[in-house]
Amino acid sequence: MPPNDRTQGATLIVSLLLVMLMLAVIMSVTAQVTLSTRRSSADQDAILRAQYAAESGAARVQARLRAASDLLAQAKFAQGTTIPEVEAQVAALCGLTSLPSPLALGATICDLSARPQGLKESGATNARVSVLLSTVSAAAFATVGLLGATDADRTRFWSDLFSGVEGVDLGGSQDGATFSARYGLKPVAVVKSSVNGYRLIFQVPDVTVTGQAGGATRQVKVRASQEGLSLLIERPSLAPNALFTNHHYLSGASEGKGEGIYFTSRTLFSGPVHTNQHLNIVGKPWFGGAVSSAGCPAGQITMGPNGPQCAVAGVPGAVLNGTFVAASAMPDPQAPSVCESGNTNCAAPTFNQGVNWSASYLQLPENGNDQQAAAQVGGVAIPGDVSELQLYQAPLTPGGQNVQRLTYTVPGATGPVTVQLAIDSNKNMLMWDGTAWVGAARQADGSFTPGVSSAFNGVLYVGGKVANLNAGPNSSNGGAAVASFSGLTLAAAGDINITSSLRYADPPCAGQHVRNGDGSVTPAACTNLNTRNILGIYSAQGNVNLMKDQLGNDPAIHAVLMAGTGAVQVDKYNQGTSQGTVNLIGGIIENYYGAFGTFDGDTAKTGYGRNFVFDPRTLQGYEPPFFPTARTWKLTLTEEAGTQPLTASLRLRGDTVNAGEGQ
Repeated sequence: MPPNDRTQGATLIVSLLLVMLMLAVIMSVTAQVTLSTRRSSADQDAILRAQYAAESGAARVQARLRAASDLLAQAKFAQGTTIPEVEAQVAALCGLTSLPSPLALGATICDLSARPQGLKESGATNARVSVLLSTVSAAAFATVGLLGATDADRTRFWSDLFSGVEGVDLGGSQDGATFSARYGLKPVAVVKSSVNGYRLIFQVPDVTVTGQAGGATRQVKVRASQEGLSLLIERPSLAPNALFTNHHYLSGASEGKGEGIYFTSRTLFSGPVHTNQHLNIVGKPWFGGAVSSAGCPAGQITMGPNGPQCAVAGVPGAVLNGTFVAASAMPDPQAPSVCESGNTNCAAPTFNQGVNWSASYLQLPENGNDQQAAAQVGGVAIPGDVSELQLYQAPLTPGGQNVQRLTYTVPGATGPVTVQLAIDSNKNMLMWDGTAWVGAARQADGSFTPGVSSAFNGVLYVGGKVANLNAGPNSSNGGAAVASFSGLTLAAAGDINITSSLRYADPPCAGQHVRNGDGSVTPAACTNLNTRNILGIYSAQGNVNLMKDQLGNDPAIHAVLMAGTGAVQVDKYNQGTSQGTVNLIGGIIENYYGAFGTFDGDTAKTGYGRNFVFDPRTLQGYEPPFFPTARTWKLTLTEEAGTQPLTASLRLRGDTVNAGEGQ
């Protein structure tokens, strides 16, 4: 039966209601999906902002560490800072008013590892960071963008930096999100690291930064790049120098005339080079080690109340092709180049390990008091002049073990007196009593008598001059002056005249630096760096003279040579004919830049050329015993047990170790 109209209408109404219900369900579901999507997007945005905030906090820690590195690189003690002043600041690191006494080398002055707040103290003043406050100036803070650095500001910076496990809050905000972290370097200990040095050992911890935004939380943990570091406070040894000059002139008269010593294309130095004045450069000298210049102008090194000083502020720069060029005017201060017209005859040095044109003025010692004291206690102390001193390796009996021989001749009441000493590999001293080798007992006046063998600390001190230093019977046969196990320092108040080659039995280096056809340099091979023989020769108030007439052609000198007030120079350097090259393994430290020979262009005329191979062991801390130190104190950021400045900044690696999130 066909449907009637009423039934059809009811069916239509039901259908419409079903459609409307379905539409309502669809709209409801669509609304829920849209709302969920929007909520998900908002959550993701919050998480991202929290992540960015956490990373921003890590960057803030990184920036603080980088600023600290830049500040420490500028640390300078005031000229004339005394030992008691430095000792008081070192004691303050430990919360002490004075250092314990006696204090052995390597002794721990204080253990800071259990102090959770590190060096931090409450209040605007903090004696624990006084050494940093005094050495890093407000001007240095300005160079790293930290302006308005009052004493209180700088005290707070260093206190916060070394705030240990407790750390300080480094919170902040980033695009509506916040980040928070507590961070501080962890002081571990203060130790006496050398005769004239102290070390604050500290750790660089990892950092965990929490970022928060809109209920989302993210954590970023970044590892430290270096773990164990130290602040080294010391009067640095002068041994680690290929060349050090106080006056970069031949003499006072030459300085008055402005006749400087020039580095040329023949100049090949593999180790550190420093002058308290300006470098004079023509051609293309090669410097394989770090180079530094204090920039004291000619005529301005004067005697101050605490020793030699630069009377004016240093002027950073160098003399290139006869013209002074300020460091600020060099397009590239690390690779300066000045050429004459037509780009010929360029002064273009190579600095393989960089150059510092604004280095501190370093005072040379002017006496051998430290070496004299060491010799009187555990070495050989000779009160007056020595007419001859022989150093050589030889056995006491045929076929026996080699010993270090020391034979010296001094004036006596009835004529010259010769003393024969020997040191074995255990540092026991023996003497020849006229009939046999017996133990040498050191007396209070510095002489020796037969008895129980005294220990030898490696130092010989002569109160006058040494007229003839040679290798004894090994002078003419190429034998060794310094035994394979022997470490020696010869210090004299007056001149030291070297009359023969002085060779190591087991040298650390061999050969010489070679300039290749393409202009590059192949350094001498220094591969035997575990050898122990080493020699230091120091004239406190005279010259170290290489006696050309006795040395002959191409002498070999294996030693670190130093003249505190004079020069290391060749006697009669401008007379006769060329006698080859002085083959040095070691370094030279001198008040004036002593002459070795004369040249016409690249042709030697008289005297000697220079083949100087730096002994890299001195950079590793191995040096002649009780070798002189600079009178200027330094504060240096180093590896935990290192002596050289840290090449990389304090920093975090930048790699995220873990990250978490939450609502």
